[in-house]
Amino acid sequence: MHKYKPKRLIALLLAALFICSGTDNYILAQNLLKLTPKAPALVEKAVVAPDVKLAEQLEKNIKSSIVNVYGEAKAEEVYSNVLNLIKKAREERNPRLKQEDLKRDSDWYKNEIVYMFYADQFGVKDKNSNNTFEDLIGMLDYLQDLGVTTLYILPFMDSPMGDAGFDVRDPMNVRKDLGGMGEFERFAMIARAKGFKVKADLILNHFSDQHKWFQEALKGDIDKLNYFVISDKPPVYKRYRDESVGIIAEYQEDNGLVSKRRVIFPEICENNYRKVNIKGKDYYVYHTFYPFQLDVNWENPEVLYYMLDAIAFWANNGIDIFRLDAIPYFIKEKGTNAENLPKTHDVVKLLSSFLQAVGPRSVLQAEACQWPKDILPYLGEEHSIKLHTGKDLTRTDEVQIAYHFPYMPAIWASLVTSDKEHFWKAYQSTPQIPDSSTWAIFLRVHDELTLEMVDIETRKLIYDKLVSKGAQFREGFGVSGRIANFLDNNPQKIGLAYSVLLSLPGIPIIYYGDEIGAQNNWEYAKEFAKQREETQKAKGDNLEVKSYFDSRDINRGPIEKAKFYSALKNNGSFSNQIYSSLRNLIKVRKENAVMTKGTLTQAKSNKDEIFSFLRENNTDQVLVIHNLSDKSVKAAVELPRDVVNKISKNRLNDLLTNKQIKVKQTSSGLKVQLKPYQSLWLKL
Repeated sequence: MHKYKPKRLIALLLAALFICSGTDNYILAQNLLKLTPKAPALVEKAVVAPDVKLAEQLEKNIKSSIVNVYGEAKAEEVYSNVLNLIKKAREERNPRLKQEDLKRDSDWYKNEIVYMFYADQFGVKDKNSNNTFEDLIGMLDYLQDLGVTTLYILPFMDSPMGDAGFDVRDPMNVRKDLGGMGEFERFAMIARAKGFKVKADLILNHFSDQHKWFQEALKGDIDKLNYFVISDKPPVYKRYRDESVGIIAEYQEDNGLVSKRRVIFPEICENNYRKVNIKGKDYYVYHTFYPFQLDVNWENPEVLYYMLDAIAFWANNGIDIFRLDAIPYFIKEKGTNAENLPKTHDVVKLLSSFLQAVGPRSVLQAEACQWPKDILPYLGEEHSIKLHTGKDLTRTDEVQIAYHFPYMPAIWASLVTSDKEHFWKAYQSTPQIPDSSTWAIFLRVHDELTLEMVDIETRKLIYDKLVSKGAQFREGFGVSGRIANFLDNNPQKIGLAYSVLLSLPGIPIIYYGDEIGAQNNWEYAKEFAKQREETQKAKGDNLEVKSYFDSRDINRGPIEKAKFYSALKNNGSFSNQIYSSLRNLIKVRKENAVMTKGTLTQAKSNKDEIFSFLRENNTDQVLVIHNLSDKSVKAAVELPRDVVNKISKNRLNDLLTNKQIKVKQTSSGLKVQLKPYQSLWLKL
């Protein structure tokens, strides 16, 4: 029974009296009721959706995802709140971005060449100083000369920097040591004026233990623990090695189910739980990665609203590509491995639909270290929709870009063995993806060279070849190190590796410093381990960590501005040879649309070390031939009959050198001589 305040009760009685005394007093009764507060129960039941225009497909995606994740009982309320966030984001969006929403091609991102860097470490004054965004403005001319088009700034949101920024404290703020939000906005404005796009991380699987939610929980606000994945019982588990995926912690759940979870950092963490004591009671907080990176509870709608607000904030600040970090782990369910679960796809579809409703100029990229068959569902289904602005948009309903992790070790296996078959094995196991989506491809990134996505024999082969030139990671499931170290500081081998990368379909990613032959930085890795330990111990939380050293840090660290500009200017130097080769590859790729969006067809060769294929579109054909060996090779390459018939002369133009290359036509293709580590991009 409702408990009404005296004034409300009097108003109800008077209204009843007026109504009973005749219809003439009915309006007076209604007005009297409007002057008084509504009953609390009526407020709770009233869910009024705002007037927000949505494309039919987006509305359908949002509603179905909400039901699947949050249940029928909460669906109406959650949907209404999501619409309010869409309305708010649209109202706050500036006219320039709205114009770009209308004018950009649906698949603009397929043309991009990405440069990936840490804001505080790329182009510093000296190795003992860190950059701000103001300093980074001085590196834009260098990047223009190189020819890259999208600037991927590794995590720059507010963070205590326990994991190089991937431990976010405030996802809607910029680190003060980088100059704060003001300097970021100025940098982004100048970068856009020079033609660059900006890519940023959205780290939505976990937050730093310094995030306000966890800090409030530690102070006694127990409800805030519901923003994380928690248990009130200590984990019962056994730990073992699975040769297919790495170190496993197998948990016996209290409902009788068994959860087999990967321990991503086995050298650092014993299991996936961190014990905390609040008001005398122990709780166990789940973490996929470091113990200070606590996984959030996506099944709490408050987490959803917060994350959508963050996406809208950065979309309205002009971010072009959002990389969704650790995407497979969003949802945790007992009795599962907590990877690639159906509800995770519902969350991603919800994020994607929200972004398309708010800022369709921007797209999402999945960071999922998984096999292609498991990555494919993250691209979702392709739809052509008419947005509320009238623009026609063809996009997939989850992410539009996904890392192709198996390509990285496959390329490296082919490079270190001079055998193309390692790559073709990965290529042939890659499923067809929707036309509007694309892969992101790379030789190295800020993390390890992962060896998960290869068979055991190939894993051992790569590991044995490279570990002495870098460092082991994840107990043999990865190797850390720089490209130059892995390829013996040989400019020709490094040039070949980049030629392989840029001749393939997908969005190429260049990791800062690799284009000038940067070396493993052991000094930085050791110093950062020391800093990580001091920072964590200063918190006084007695965190259980097996080691603070992270071998991935050897392929990170500050690189001076002078070294980059020296590579640009000093012709013939070691760094200039690598830089000039890559700059030319980028230039040729950008000038020839067939190398960006053309199809790829294998061209068989009689030599293991000859890696060859055709790139084709409606107007052009290019025959790509790579010599993976350190010897001169006379290669015979098989081509389709219609292609052979087009080769009417004994010379073809090499796009990379603009020189005529002598070839010999055969009944099944052609023969050509290649120097050690040479690549040819022959225009047919």
